[in-house]
Amino acid sequence: MDRGYMWFALNNSTTDYVELSRTLAGSIKRFNKHNKVCIVTSEPVEDELFDHVKVLKTDASANEEWKLSNEYKAFNLSPFTHTIKLEADMIFTQSTDWWWNYLWQHDQVFSYHCRNYQDHVIEDSQYRKLFARNELPDVYNGLHYFRRSMKAKQFYDLCETITKDWQTVKDKILINCHDEQPTTDVVYALANKLQDPLQLDKVDYEWFKFMHNKSHINNVDTAFDNDNYLYPLKVADTLYMGGYKQDRIVHYHNKELIGDLDARIF
Repeated sequence: MDRGYMWFALNNSTTDYVELSRTLAGSIKRFNKHNKVCIVTSEPVEDELFDHVKVLKTDASANEEWKLSNEYKAFNLSPFTHTIKLEADMIFTQSTDWWWNYLWQHDQVFSYHCRNYQDHVIEDSQYRKLFARNELPDVYNGLHYFRRSMKAKQFYDLCETITKDWQTVKDKILINCHDEQPTTDVVYALANKLQDPLQLDKVDYEWFKFMHNKSHINNVDTAFDNDNYLYPLKVADTLYMGGYKQDRIVHYHNKELIGDLDARIF
């Protein structure tokens, strides 16, 4: 079975997403036997950690600081028959090889809701008021499985339409939306709702979730530095946050986390 992980790694003025991708790819290869990875970039990159590097012919986000406008291209750019789409600022904490035995049976599997550092389900986040207001499914683009199928192609075609005609979507379809730029989570959620309005085809695996490291998701007041408060550290290959061993993929918000972890290895 041809399978692998892919994500977009487009640098902006503050963050080297290619460098973060090296950490992510390294963690995938450390824990997994099935560990092929593909990154999508705007410039060629050579690194043995990356099995495939797809260079965008046209970068739709060239004039954006938050580079999200190419994400609908994931279906066409993936070199794999079976793909798990991620985000560059993630780390794997254990093997996910067994996931493929379940995922390949479906055209798509979305990650519904995220988890905090205590592994509690977060269904009502203050970051997602737009989702609640518009009754959008609580999906995250940072963890999405799709196989090469008509249904997955239809989904990404919807994502393309939403992204390219964002002004109409913002003004005519979504309620009280003030996002000047289409964010990928909102695009995915709206495309999901359009494709499956009654969620009859919903596949919601408990294990297909990630830990999100944003402050309010972890109930950390903004007066505190999230990472110093939870004090993430590595002991051998084990990652701890807030004293809790992390067994899921970790999606970190503070891009300095990797350097902090490297300074806290025991």
